[in-house]
Amino acid sequence: MLDTKALCKTVCRIVVAATGLPADHVIVGDPGGPAPAGSYCAVRLQNPEQFGQAHATQRDVPALDDPQYEDIIVRVATQFTLGFSVNFYRDGAVANAAALCEANKREPVKSLLRSAKLGWSRVSGINNLTGLYQGGMEERAQLTLYLYGESIAEDRVQRIYRVGFEVQTEQSGAIAQGEVNGLSG
Repeated sequence: MLDTKALCKTVCRIVVAATGLPADHVIVGDPGGPAPAGSYCAVRLQNPEQFGQAHATQRDVPALDDPQYEDIIVRVATQFTLGFSVNFYRDGAVANAAALCEANKREPVKSLLRSAKLGWSRVSGINNLTGLYQGGMEERAQLTLYLYGESIAEDRVQRIYRVGFEVQTEQSGAIAQGEVNGLSG
């Protein structure tokens, strides 16, 4: 399952590393609170999209009910492209947005991506949204940062090791009984 809050916080740290904005001026978008004073940035996950085929693997583990048997853990890793709307406000908005372009080449950003197990895809074009706001000009810029990530789900599958059976014929009514035991080979 995607932890959208943790993903947004990681992107906030990437923005801080790339732009030099103070950490308390890079916020998760739509918080319902007041905007920070001065230049700031708001980050919001907008469109996670699944791509490619999920990677499915399995491994044997001791069964929970009897350790002489084994269960299977099936792990499915679904790959996503994660689009984050990154909005810059006030002085330096366009320059801050431009600082994200090719930021994946910078060591602090590489480190943040590695620790969050994310991959860099691309940055959209910068939208210069500078315009009148409350009677004065306010610099604004927006871009979309695309990252690669994955969501992992694991399920325990119990194996059937012993099955009893009974077979009866229609003509003679003869009955055969038995058991199939997976431990006997």
